[in-house]
Amino acid sequence: MKMQWLLGALLCAASVGAQAQLEERVTIPAPRLTIDLPQQVYRMNSAELREFRGSYTLSDGRILRLRGNDHAMYGEVGNEGAHRLVAANRNTFVALDRKLKVRIDLDDNGEAGGEVLMAVPMRLAAGGEVEDVVVRLAAR
Repeated sequence: MKMQWLLGALLCAASVGAQAQLEERVTIPAPRLTIDLPQQVYRMNSAELREFRGSYTLSDGRILRLRGNDHAMYGEVGNEGAHRLVAANRNTFVALDRKLKVRIDLDDNGEAGGEVLMAVPMRLAAGGEVEDVVVRLAAR
């Protein structure tokens, strides 16, 4: 009986030790967002392009403006400079300089939503270098 009790106590102690090891902190980095040009440009006619032209309020309060003519689209966030966009599919545009990616979801009521990826320069703490970091914003 004493042997079973001793064996049980030993197994409990081993279990607690194993559980303590499992509770170590593990850091999983967030996936790095990127803006990539489409392998093939989606061809839009002038009526399709006109559907997306306009101003959209982003989740951080800035305004995304999509403008252009019947053959080209330009996107600008705030007053940070316009970027020439190409269509990646029927509702997604990517800047040729890979600084902006815009997805606009239009519903039947004329309401818009979507997502904007934008390359923002950030100073790295370690060496002081400036690197573009892609941030995600919601469009409303």
